[in-house]
Amino acid sequence: MYKLSGARSRPWAAVNGAGKLLGTYASSSEAVEALDRFNADRVPLERKNYTLRDIYEQWSPNAFAKIGDKSRQSYEDAFAKAEDLHSRRIRDLKTEDYQQVIDSLVQRGLSRSLCEKQRLLFSKLCQYAMKQDIIDKNYAQFLELPSKGEAKTRVLSDEEIGRIRGMLGDPKLGPTAEIALVLCYSGMRINELLQMERENVHLADRYMVGGEKTDAGRNRTIPIHREIIPIIAKWMDGNTTPWLLHTSAGTAKDADNVRKTFRSLMKACSIEGATPHTCRHTAATKMVAAGVRPEIIKQILGHSDFSMTVNRYTHTQPADLVKGIDLI
Repeated sequence: MYKLSGARSRPWAAVNGAGKLLGTYASSSEAVEALDRFNADRVPLERKNYTLRDIYEQWSPNAFAKIGDKSRQSYEDAFAKAEDLHSRRIRDLKTEDYQQVIDSLVQRGLSRSLCEKQRLLFSKLCQYAMKQDIIDKNYAQFLELPSKGEAKTRVLSDEEIGRIRGMLGDPKLGPTAEIALVLCYSGMRINELLQMERENVHLADRYMVGGEKTDAGRNRTIPIHREIIPIIAKWMDGNTTPWLLHTSAGTAKDADNVRKTFRSLMKACSIEGATPHTCRHTAATKMVAAGVRPEIIKQILGHSDFSMTVNRYTHTQPADLVKGIDLI
């Protein structure tokens, strides 16, 4: 599509891939519609009806052959999160449909990083559909993600942690309360805990080895706080699976399922605005408030730079600031 020179009542021209003029139009939108009609006529009926799942199943084999297991898992998780769109024709999906999936992730308290992965999958699928002449636009390019500045979250107070501890005996939410306390007293990410291998837990010496994300975060030593020794010991007792935490089938627990039960736990404890990652922020803030040396905190959390810890993970309370100024 291009605009013709000179003063014309129909200045916009639409041309097919072979260079044949389809017609001239009064506006660019009319020219686009003409191209859409042309492309639609060329696409077989079967392809016109391809759903998002159809596109994913055609795109993924070749795409997955070129990437590692972790990236493949990332795409599979992102596709699962878009379940509401699986059976819809990709020709009918627009930016607002994809945006609803992104918005639901934000409402669930999931990270910007997961939202970026979701957008990347949608973009890949749109690009594949464009190559098949099923759609003519990558609607994922217009998706809006949460601001990077929103990554900083709240922390749990001592009173709120006490409420969580009070749920340990609950038959339904007790196991999730255990997970929440371990996160609060270790500073681990939820996936780091769920992927922790049993052989890397050294309970007698009070440390674990695991982690993810950066070079500083992977395979780091994570000390076991005295408050969570009984929980870790319970998880280890009689455990014959490869995982510290596992399902009844012996597989690693799914992060999305844990986040779901975590929300139920927070509701039962009347705690608002908290996610599993809130526990990591809580651990960082408490370590800083307790005067733990910066280099120790950095290693425990797996950060390469202590400024990352201070700027994004700590939430100093007014009383602690008063104590700080009184040290002068």
